[in-house]
Amino acid sequence: MFVCECGGMLIPIAIEEPPEELSKEEKLIYKRVCDVECTSCGKVLYSQPYDGNESMNVVRKTKKLSEK
Repeated sequence: MFVCECGGMLIPIAIEEPPEELSKEEKLIYKRVCDVECTSCGKVLYSQPYDGNESMNVVRKTKKLSEK
């Protein structure tokens, strides 16, 4: 879990889809990113590590998990 600078929890609101051209095996190891929103202050952070990434990735297209 991520923690916002205000102390609130950051929850994923969008997750990147792996590129279509990857094989099934490549998709399993592809390091996706996600957009997260703070449950306390509402701040949104983009392109955060999702699949155990150790560092930030370039901004990629994500898909909304649900509509508000």
